[in-house]
Amino acid sequence: MTHPPEPPPGDPQYGPPGSGQPEYGQPAYGQPAYGQPGAYPQQPGGVYAEPPNAPGAVAALVLGLIGVTFCGLCAPFAFFQGRKAEATAEASGGAYGGKGMATAGKILGIVGSVFLVLGVLLAVVFIIAAVLSSSSGSYQ
Repeated sequence: MTHPPEPPPGDPQYGPPGSGQPEYGQPAYGQPAYGQPGAYPQQPGGVYAEPPNAPGAVAALVLGLIGVTFCGLCAPFAFFQGRKAEATAEASGGAYGGKGMATAGKILGIVGSVFLVLGVLLAVVFIIAAVLSSSSGSYQ
Protein backbone atom coordinates (compact mmCIF):
# COMPACT_ATOMS: atom_id res chain seq x y z
CA MET A 1 0.00 0.00 0.00
CA THR A 2 1.44 3.35 -1.02
CA HIS A 3 1.02 6.53 0.98
CA PRO A 4 0.72 10.03 -0.51
CA PRO A 5 3.98 11.95 -0.48
CA GLU A 6 4.73 13.99 2.62
CA PRO A 7 4.34 17.75 2.15
CA PRO A 8 7.46 19.82 2.60
CA PRO A 9 7.95 21.01 6.18
CA GLY A 10 6.58 24.48 6.92
CA ASP A 11 4.20 24.52 3.94
CA PRO A 12 1.38 26.89 5.04
CA GLN A 13 -1.29 24.79 3.38
CA TYR A 14 -0.31 21.56 5.15
CA GLY A 15 1.90 22.64 8.01
CA PRO A 16 0.95 22.63 11.68
CA PRO A 17 -1.50 25.31 12.89
CA GLY A 18 0.18 28.62 13.46
CA SER A 19 2.90 28.04 10.90
CA GLY A 20 1.19 29.85 8.01
CA GLN A 21 -2.10 31.61 7.53
CA PRO A 22 -4.43 32.03 10.49
CA GLU A 23 -7.14 29.46 10.92
CA TYR A 24 -10.62 30.19 9.56
CA GLY A 25 -12.39 32.74 11.72
CA GLN A 26 -9.23 33.99 13.37
CA PRO A 27 -7.98 37.49 12.59
CA ALA A 28 -4.60 38.02 10.99
CA TYR A 29 -1.91 39.53 13.16
CA GLY A 30 -2.71 43.15 14.04
CA GLN A 31 -6.28 43.09 12.76
CA PRO A 32 -9.32 43.14 15.02
CA ALA A 33 -11.61 40.12 14.81
CA TYR A 34 -14.87 40.43 12.91
CA GLY A 35 -17.43 42.16 15.07
CA GLN A 36 -14.84 43.32 17.58
CA PRO A 37 -14.68 46.97 18.60
CA GLY A 38 -12.52 48.96 16.27
CA ALA A 39 -13.15 46.79 13.21
CA TYR A 40 -15.35 49.40 11.52
CA PRO A 41 -17.00 52.48 12.99
CA GLN A 42 -20.68 51.78 13.43
CA GLN A 43 -23.68 53.49 14.90
CA PRO A 44 -25.71 51.67 17.55
CA GLY A 45 -27.52 48.77 15.93
CA GLY A 46 -24.88 48.35 13.22
CA VAL A 47 -26.30 51.08 10.97
CA TYR A 48 -23.88 53.38 9.18
CA ALA A 49 -24.78 57.05 9.40
CA GLU A 50 -24.95 59.04 6.18
CA PRO A 51 -23.92 62.67 6.19
CA PRO A 52 -26.75 65.22 6.21
CA ASN A 53 -27.81 66.77 2.93
CA ALA A 54 -26.24 70.05 1.92
CA PRO A 55 -28.42 73.04 2.74
CA GLY A 56 -30.75 73.66 -0.17
CA ALA A 57 -30.27 70.31 -1.94
CA VAL A 58 -33.82 69.11 -1.29
CA ALA A 59 -35.24 72.56 -2.03
CA ALA A 60 -33.43 72.62 -5.38
CA LEU A 61 -34.85 69.24 -6.34
CA VAL A 62 -38.39 70.19 -5.31
CA LEU A 63 -38.20 73.58 -7.06
CA GLY A 64 -36.82 71.89 -10.18
CA LEU A 65 -39.67 69.38 -10.28
CA ILE A 66 -42.24 72.12 -9.77
CA GLY A 67 -40.51 74.31 -12.35
CA VAL A 68 -40.62 71.62 -15.03
CA THR A 69 -44.16 70.39 -14.35
CA PHE A 70 -46.36 73.18 -12.97
CA CYS A 71 -44.82 76.61 -12.56
CA GLY A 72 -41.95 77.61 -14.82
CA LEU A 73 -41.15 80.59 -12.61
CA CYS A 74 -39.67 78.21 -10.02
CA ALA A 75 -37.10 76.83 -12.45
CA PRO A 76 -34.50 79.64 -12.27
CA PHE A 77 -34.63 79.48 -8.48
CA ALA A 78 -34.04 75.72 -8.67
CA PHE A 79 -30.97 76.28 -10.83
CA PHE A 80 -29.40 78.81 -8.47
CA GLN A 81 -30.31 76.83 -5.35
CA GLY A 82 -28.95 73.62 -6.88
CA ARG A 83 -25.71 75.28 -7.94
CA LYS A 84 -25.21 76.68 -4.44
CA ALA A 85 -26.00 73.35 -2.70
CA GLU A 86 -23.77 71.42 -5.10
CA ALA A 87 -20.83 73.74 -4.37
CA THR A 88 -21.48 73.42 -0.62
CA ALA A 89 -21.49 69.61 -0.81
CA GLU A 90 -18.25 69.55 -2.82
CA ALA A 91 -16.48 72.03 -0.54
CA SER A 92 -17.51 70.21 2.65
CA GLY A 93 -15.13 67.30 2.08
CA GLY A 94 -17.78 64.67 2.79
CA ALA A 95 -19.43 66.43 5.73
CA TYR A 96 -22.50 67.08 3.57
CA GLY A 97 -24.23 64.71 1.18
CA GLY A 98 -27.05 65.37 -1.26
CA LYS A 99 -24.83 66.39 -4.16
CA GLY A 100 -26.89 64.21 -6.50
CA MET A 101 -30.13 65.90 -5.43
CA ALA A 102 -28.53 69.32 -5.89
CA THR A 103 -27.29 68.35 -9.36
CA ALA A 104 -30.71 66.99 -10.33
CA GLY A 105 -32.36 70.20 -9.10
CA LYS A 106 -29.87 72.28 -11.06
CA ILE A 107 -30.47 70.32 -14.26
CA LEU A 108 -34.24 70.46 -13.82
CA GLY A 109 -33.86 74.19 -13.23
CA ILE A 110 -32.04 74.55 -16.55
CA VAL A 111 -34.67 72.51 -18.40
CA GLY A 112 -37.51 74.40 -16.75
CA SER A 113 -35.86 77.75 -17.52
CA VAL A 114 -35.55 76.78 -21.19
CA PHE A 115 -39.25 75.85 -21.20
CA LEU A 116 -40.06 79.18 -19.52
CA VAL A 117 -38.11 81.20 -22.09
CA LEU A 118 -39.67 79.27 -24.98
CA GLY A 119 -43.13 79.80 -23.48
CA VAL A 120 -42.57 83.53 -23.12
CA LEU A 121 -41.28 83.78 -26.70
CA LEU A 122 -44.26 81.79 -27.96
CA ALA A 123 -46.64 84.07 -26.06
CA VAL A 124 -44.97 87.17 -27.55
CA VAL A 125 -45.26 85.72 -31.06
CA PHE A 126 -48.98 84.97 -30.52
CA ILE A 127 -49.61 88.47 -29.17
CA ILE A 128 -47.81 90.06 -32.13
CA ALA A 129 -49.73 87.82 -34.56
CA ALA A 130 -53.03 88.71 -32.87
CA VAL A 131 -52.28 92.44 -32.98
CA LEU A 132 -51.25 92.28 -36.64
CA SER A 133 -54.29 90.22 -37.67
CA SER A 134 -56.76 92.50 -35.81
CA SER A 135 -55.19 95.71 -37.17
CA SER A 136 -55.04 94.47 -40.77
CA GLY A 137 -58.70 93.43 -40.72
CA SER A 138 -60.01 96.86 -39.65
CA TYR A 139 -58.57 98.71 -42.66
CA GLN A 140 -60.34 96.71 -45.37
